[in-house]
Amino acid sequence: MKLLVPIDGSKASENALEYAIKLQQNLLPNADKEIIILNVLPHIHVPLGFKRPMKSLKTGETIPLTDFIQEMNEVIKKEWNDKLSDIKKKYEIPDIKIKTEIIGGSSSIADNIISFADKENASIIVIGNIGLGGISKIKSLGSISRNVSEKA
Repeated sequence: MKLLVPIDGSKASENALEYAIKLQQNLLPNADKEIIILNVLPHIHVPLGFKRPMKSLKTGETIPLTDFIQEMNEVIKKEWNDKLSDIKKKYEIPDIKIKTEIIGGSSSIADNIISFADKENASIIVIGNIGLGGISKIKSLGSISRNVSEKA
């Protein structure tokens, strides 16, 4: 069975990963067991005509905003590669294959998660009830969790 676990750095997403591992451990001993840990990089929309210059993260020189966003995405992707590598090492179990993926997001993170799950033929999406947005004192699910559960 292939489980997809979206991770955003929140405690709830880590709890979802721990639950997915326990779920896989309780499957039949000879079953194929795989967990894909997914991070969706946020999409930063730049309005048309918005060309404010920024200082480069790498050189400190003034560069166009689009180049700055590309540099920022590279830094974020590198940080997530490192985080996912650490998470994979922390949760490695001999009979469960753990794979990590980072994808670039469009405007809807939930749609990205569902599309990825379809592409990978994931059996189950195990997702935390709230993410880093964290406004869940009123609701039981955050917006992305709710959208994934409604659309999947």
